[in-house]
Amino acid sequence: MLTPSAAGEEGPSSAPSPKAVEALQLVESKDPYRQQLGFLRLEALRETSTAALIRPYLTHREPEMRAYALRALAAIEGVTAVPTLLDALRTDKQALVRRAALLGLEPLQQTNPDILPAFIKALRDRKTEVRMAAVDVVSRIDDPRAREAILLRNKRERRKDVRRVLSLAVRR
Repeated sequence: MLTPSAAGEEGPSSAPSPKAVEALQLVESKDPYRQQLGFLRLEALRETSTAALIRPYLTHREPEMRAYALRALAAIEGVTAVPTLLDALRTDKQALVRRAALLGLEPLQQTNPDILPAFIKALRDRKTEVRMAAVDVVSRIDDPRAREAILLRNKRERRKDVRRVLSLAVRR
C-alpha cells in the first residue's frame, strides 16, 4: 500500500494534501471505477508530491492502471514526464497505454523536439485506435512535417475508420 509518508522525504511541505491522500486511497481500491476516479482526482490536483506515489503504477500488470498513471503523471510532472511518456509510447504492448501516452504528450509537444517525430511514428502504429488518436493529435500541429505526415498517411491507410478521420484532418 502506498502511503503519504513515502513521499515525505523532503519534509512536511512535500506531503500530499488530504484530498490527494483520499484520491490515493481510491487508486488502491479493488473497484476499477474508484481507481479511475482516484487517478482523475490526482490529475486534477496536480500535486508534485503525488508523482512518486503514482510512478509504481507505470509497471502495473493491468493496462488500464498504466494508462491512468501515465495521464496523471503527464498532468502532474509536465515536461519532466516526457521521457517516461515517450518510452511508454515506444515500448508498451497495449494500445490503451500507447494511446494514453499520446494524449499525455499532446499538451507538451512544444517543449521537446522528440515529441513530433514520436507522434508521426504513431501514425503507423499497428493498432487502429492508436493511429486514430495520432491523426487527431498530429492534425492540430502547425508544422510542415505534421501536414506532410498526415497527407502521406492518408494515401497509405487501408482501414475505413482511420481514413475517415484522416479525411477530416486533411480538410483542417
